[in-house]
Amino acid sequence: MGKTNLQLAAFADRVTDPALTGLGEVTSANGFLLPDPTSGTFSYTGRNLDTSGVRVVLQHKFASDLTATLDYGYGGVLELSRPDVPLQQVQQWISTQRHHALAAKLSGTVNRTHTRWIASYRWTDGPALTPVDMFNASPGQSDPYLNLFIRQPIPTLGGHMEALIDIRNLLAQGYVPVLGQDGQTVYLVDSARSVRGGVAFTF
Repeated sequence: MGKTNLQLAAFADRVTDPALTGLGEVTSANGFLLPDPTSGTFSYTGRNLDTSGVRVVLQHKFASDLTATLDYGYGGVLELSRPDVPLQQVQQWISTQRHHALAAKLSGTVNRTHTRWIASYRWTDGPALTPVDMFNASPGQSDPYLNLFIRQPIPTLGGHMEALIDIRNLLAQGYVPVLGQDGQTVYLVDSARSVRGGVAFTF
């Protein structure tokens, strides 16, 4: 519709033995925890997810270097049905619940420096351990909560090298507290706060 695109979609997801993310210092327990001491996170096995839902994406191109996108989704997520449970009992208290999710995303390019950037915020109406519509590959796809991605060409090697900065969940939202093995609080997260950087080469 002119400079506006509209997408309507339905989805069905089935995930067996999903690997979910936690934040805090833990040790392997009962074979369902895999700690990562270097990042202070851990992976753990969740319950199976079997759900369906709908997605609506609205995208408008304000200019050649600025695009705005709204994404609404409704579907099932994995959720901890009881707060402050011991980490060893987390699996038995995970259930599938239906939630709404709304995301806003701006993306563009700075003409003078050729910097490409994406800023997004994705909100879910509950403490989810997985995103609504986790396999969303539409233009409205974004990580949970506040995120910023920057891709900057480096004027060397004929313009074939770029610096990358990827900031996810900047405000550390959506953390679900549980009791760790040593009595300390650890957190189950849909998206852990992180700052990543790197260099990309194009051949």
